[in-house]
Amino acid sequence: MTLLSIISASAPLMNQPDILSGRETDALYGETVALKADHNQWAEVELQTDGYIAWVEKRHLGLLPKPTHHIITPRALLTQSADIKSPAMGYISMGGLIHAEPNQGVLAVYHNNGIKGYIPEDHALPLDIFADDYVSIAERLIGTPYRWGGRDTMGIDCSALVQLSLATTGKKVMRNSSDQEKTIGKTLDDIDQLQRGDLVFWKGHVGIMADDQSLLHANIFHGMTAVEDLKKALPRLENAAGPITRLARI
Repeated sequence: MTLLSIISASAPLMNQPDILSGRETDALYGETVALKADHNQWAEVELQTDGYIAWVEKRHLGLLPKPTHHIITPRALLTQSADIKSPAMGYISMGGLIHAEPNQGVLAVYHNNGIKGYIPEDHALPLDIFADDYVSIAERLIGTPYRWGGRDTMGIDCSALVQLSLATTGKKVMRNSSDQEKTIGKTLDDIDQLQRGDLVFWKGHVGIMADDQSLLHANIFHGMTAVEDLKKALPRLENAAGPITRLARI
């Protein structure tokens, strides 16, 4: 089995070897994929993070040093030198994996051929250290544009919000809301039992409770990640996705 790394900030994974075929998800910088097949400038891959199988353009694939840290902020801006005033060179999204070493009060991020750039030290944690509160992480993404199949924090969908924020606390969950609904947490019986950190599922949609009344979710209606009163939003949500299918406590 051939394993390669994602060397772009993110790489769209498509359902066919065609950029217009439909985005399934995004693979993030430093994540590992296993090659399954190839077709011209495309490769069919299995994303090792969550087992997702789709097609990616080969230009996004390469070799990187073994990761040491994971990004926990919405985006870590790469600069050319340790001086924050130096030119920007791109970014790494939340969930990205990097090989990094402390350097002059920041983290030096390494590519295979040397230093790729520098990021603030508190934008990443060692792989064995995690954030404490996944809801606080998700709240950092309020205002992030909604994108169908998006997992890069330049544009995310509802289940990516759940997956990315939980991953910063060391909890690995599946990519799609339908699979998350079947596998996450303990089922609750009543909407009045909800508290901060619980999940609410509809057919094809999921949201995070920011408190016992407020739903945090990436959604098409707002076109972004937003917080709203769950009970007030229920008629609209039920009209779009049907009744609530599950309440879950992690």
